[in-house]
Amino acid sequence: MFHGGGGAGTDVANEGTHPLWVFRQLADTEKFVAVYPEGSLDAQNSPGWNDCRSDDKSGSQGDDITFLKALVDKLSADFKMPASRLFVTGTSNGAVMAYRFAFTYATSFRALAISAGNLPAIPEGGACTSGPAAGIPIMIAYGTADPAMPVAGGCVANLGGLCNRGTVISQQATLNFWLAENGLTGVQPTVSTFDVNKSDAGDVVKHVYGGANPMVIYWMTDAGHSVPSKTVFTAPSAASGVQNRDIEFAEEAWAFFKARL
Repeated sequence: MFHGGGGAGTDVANEGTHPLWVFRQLADTEKFVAVYPEGSLDAQNSPGWNDCRSDDKSGSQGDDITFLKALVDKLSADFKMPASRLFVTGTSNGAVMAYRFAFTYATSFRALAISAGNLPAIPEGGACTSGPAAGIPIMIAYGTADPAMPVAGGCVANLGGLCNRGTVISQQATLNFWLAENGLTGVQPTVSTFDVNKSDAGDVVKHVYGGANPMVIYWMTDAGHSVPSKTVFTAPSAASGVQNRDIEFAEEAWAFFKARL
């Protein structure tokens, strides 16, 4: 579980503090290992991830990709888990880092679950530009009014107007990229809509693209940047917008992962 920029592994793992904490509850009942690594320090001396954005002036410059590969290798060895039973999830900066891990080590894990992550507009070279070596099953949750990871692409978390956190492509362009990588371009999704919590931003429209490397997209109407959750509330703000409370991200991600086992 990759935390967002300025967060920390403990921030998202501690009980009741963040929607990604729910993975710990699920780990107890579903009998899997939940791991919360922490990225290297960024320009604000806060944990972050070096996630392929070449124009991110304030982000981490650490060798996070090597650290994460070493961590995955250790987990595989210690728990005797093949790549087919390893999964990656992340939010915000952690979501973009999850994309980088997929680009670099696509065969080291089985599937991705993403909250609020667009691909870099000006990526670094190497794997950041060439893309993954193989298709990867992916679940993505997108708020259609995300002020931090811009819906239409552009400057990330740009409240100050300096665009010092780099730029990303749009949500739709990111989706189109992965549909192409997974051989799903032109596939018509199965669509369902639900609105469990009437007091949050709006409903959720779920698109399921079937195939060898399937994709599930949750379009959360008028929701912002926060990880969606029924149990862990994130207060609305100018920086993050309004949280969707119709789905539990961790539960949806685990169901998606479990179907790949």
